[in-house]
Amino acid sequence: MDSLAVSTQQQSIKQAVFIPTQRRGGIMDQRKADVIKLCSKNTAYKRPHRDHMLYNKNKQFIFCKATKAGSTFWGRLLLQVDRHVIANPYKIKPQIGPINVIPTITEWLKFNEILQSSTKFIIARDPLERLYSAYVDKVFSPNPYYWDVIGTYIVKTFRKTSKRTCGHDVTFPEFLQYAVHAETSGKHRDVHVASLWETCSPCHVKYDIIGKMETFKDDTDDILDKLKLEPYKAVLRNISIDAVNDALYDTAQAYVDMRTPSLECISEQHTVERIWTKLKSRGFIAADVPVPTELYNKNETAVLEIFKYAYSKSVLKLGREGLKRQQKAIFFETLRKLPDQMLTQVAKAYHKDFEMFGYDQKFKYIFQDSTNSDFSVSDSFF
Repeated sequence: MDSLAVSTQQQSIKQAVFIPTQRRGGIMDQRKADVIKLCSKNTAYKRPHRDHMLYNKNKQFIFCKATKAGSTFWGRLLLQVDRHVIANPYKIKPQIGPINVIPTITEWLKFNEILQSSTKFIIARDPLERLYSAYVDKVFSPNPYYWDVIGTYIVKTFRKTSKRTCGHDVTFPEFLQYAVHAETSGKHRDVHVASLWETCSPCHVKYDIIGKMETFKDDTDDILDKLKLEPYKAVLRNISIDAVNDALYDTAQAYVDMRTPSLECISEQHTVERIWTKLKSRGFIAADVPVPTELYNKNETAVLEIFKYAYSKSVLKLGREGLKRQQKAIFFETLRKLPDQMLTQVAKAYHKDFEMFGYDQKFKYIFQDSTNSDFSVSDSFF
């Protein structure tokens, strides 16, 4: 099963069109110029949050770890660098955090000096897509911890009915209401909804390299070159394949850990349906693949095998590019159901991130892609 998925993805990688190095240099320069332009209009900004700054004293570089923007990958890779180990970062389990590369208190007191002598980089992502990813992963998926921490707060604060729930039934519009409120008021703000402006303070840090999730593979190569970490390119040559296997493992592990505690809020069948929907929305399983009836009582290894088998069959049916189009179609279908007022509120609350990193604040792409796409989904997902 795995070899089937791997060979299909390798064909996709060979067919990929890569941006020439000279042109990419111009793109990177433009990204920095966009940030500088916004910073010239905003003279008031805070220091970044210490817990988000990963610092390597030997190599003299700093990475701001923003959730839902490649932070798990880079956190693990930089942990390998910190250990002086040239190895695939996916060998480190996703839940292992890089706490030993956060600046010490002493270093933090001298942080401005460190900034002057270090290469700083950040990974950006479309703010609305980042919020959507956070909702699917932390609120829609079986996750009693976030249902309690965020979900119950959202129901209490933003739902008009007086009926209380355990936070499991928060809708995407309600989640966006919460995100906008948290970003603009600073109240009950979770790291998954905090803007990069707030978390990473681009005007204070003045990042030398700005990568993006939309060009993640190419940007990773550029960053490794500029940080003089070229040896790590060899262990990342199958990054697309490794990322899929890692995501499937992470989903299986989280599902098995969360399914029993979730029973206080939803049924066994609903936990299975939600995790299956998550895999479809992320482009791992074809939209018409039925929910497996035997999933709930399986152990982690068996669950992962079911996920891998469904992924391999879906790649055979749609191809990797077809699954990516499905992922986009589900995302756009979800956004098109949002009221215009809600989109306006998101654009206003996160306007610095939209403007600074060159993302469309009018969301024209949502409707353009709906008319130009050759892929559509008939089911409602979120």
